[in-house]
Amino acid sequence: MSCSTSCLKVLSIIWDIIYALLGLVLVALGVHIIFKFEHFHTAAFVIIAIGVIVILAAQFGTLAAWRESSNMNKTFVVILLILVVLQVLSVGFFWVFQNSLLINVDKTFDQLWHDQPVPIKPGNQSQIASIERWLDCCGNVGSTDYILPPNSCYNSETDKLNIEGCRQKFLDFIADRWTWFNYFSLIVIGVELICALLAYVLANSIVNRWRRSKYFPK
Repeated sequence: MSCSTSCLKVLSIIWDIIYALLGLVLVALGVHIIFKFEHFHTAAFVIIAIGVIVILAAQFGTLAAWRESSNMNKTFVVILLILVVLQVLSVGFFWVFQNSLLINVDKTFDQLWHDQPVPIKPGNQSQIASIERWLDCCGNVGSTDYILPPNSCYNSETDKLNIEGCRQKFLDFIADRWTWFNYFSLIVIGVELICALLAYVLANSIVNRWRRSKYFPK
């Protein structure tokens, strides 16, 4: 039984480390959004907060497994189950209301478009210019939105004018990344369930080992 407990301890620590790495990915994603998208800071801070919670939970689980504490492992199971329920509800909500999200993104793009300094200069450094360079697009619906397309409308490698507009490409990009984020959240939930299962079995194994040592001392 001692060997079984040791194996469970190692497995729990390994999966807790994997769980912590997923939390680091969430934090990195949130930081990336902060520096890349000026108008999506709220979403970025929420993602960072989730990542920090995941990392702290993983650290607690690792400590519980390392100390072979039955009570700490059971507490870790409760924490994970609460997080799983909250994340399942969140993923379901965002999946159902994805169209509403895209409508808000479309409104944000409109705001970015109208916030550009007029007249548009060749060296335009607005948020729209950043999107144009990033997605290889030009203007709202196309390059015809400009009398003289700025430098950001030209492909950095070929120097050719990008004809396609940015609005639809931006919406498609957000929709694709949002779908990816929902799938990533499901992966996190799966890892949480594995960590919870291992922590629960480890807690029972620790209790059983203690009972055996009490009633059947060597």
